[in-house]
Amino acid sequence: MTTPVSRLELITDAARLVRYACQPRRKPLGDADYHDLVERYRTTPGFREVVDAIAEGMTLHVITGHSQEGLRVSAATGGLFAFKLSDLPAKMRDPKDRLVYGLIHVAIAAHAYPTPGDLEEESIKRVSVQEIDAFVRHLIQRLKEDTEDDAGLLPALKATQAAWNAYDALPSHRLTPKGRLSPNSSLGRTKSVMDWLVNQGYAQQAGSLGPMQYRLLNSFRLQVAGAAALPAFQKITDVRRKQIAGTAPATPEEN
Repeated sequence: MTTPVSRLELITDAARLVRYACQPRRKPLGDADYHDLVERYRTTPGFREVVDAIAEGMTLHVITGHSQEGLRVSAATGGLFAFKLSDLPAKMRDPKDRLVYGLIHVAIAAHAYPTPGDLEEESIKRVSVQEIDAFVRHLIQRLKEDTEDDAGLLPALKATQAAWNAYDALPSHRLTPKGRLSPNSSLGRTKSVMDWLVNQGYAQQAGSLGPMQYRLLNSFRLQVAGAAALPAFQKITDVRRKQIAGTAPATPEEN
């Protein structure tokens, strides 16, 4: 017979699950305690209510409880866990470069999830640094051609003109004196964003698939879904869909 869980134990367990959620690289796979807590969240309404309440008190919003991704949360603006500029690597904090890195980030999302169906389907997307770099350059060319001031080219996109000009001016490939990929190249900057996503628990390196290959996890898909209604994102996904229809295959999936 199962021993009833006391209210204090319930709160302790719920708080521990929220703590795990604040460690984005931690996953339930291979972690028995995390796995059991996530399954309780998924199957036990009373436990789920306590977890949600604790998260809310910490200015966090629970996005989902996923058996493989774990408990995924987002931070409220201005809250204790809200994203701050200082959370970025030093090389991404320069005001001149932030829009470039932001452009890359949005391009990764649009490249992987160009349709609403992609955002609804639980699948792991494979992307490479080279693919993203090629898409950003394709995107820049399309945006430069689309200069009419109508609903297709929104002010939010106009504000990023400096970003795409800066990206377009970068050489695709450049090595440092030590033979490493230079951050002063578009491939180098794209790799920096992908590595940052890995550190945040949104992607995994996939070296077995080839150099500079990555897997985008469901946690990234869930984050992207929250921004999918933004007009600028819709414009960029429209460019991606036309690219797919014209010349390129869709981003491959892993089952």
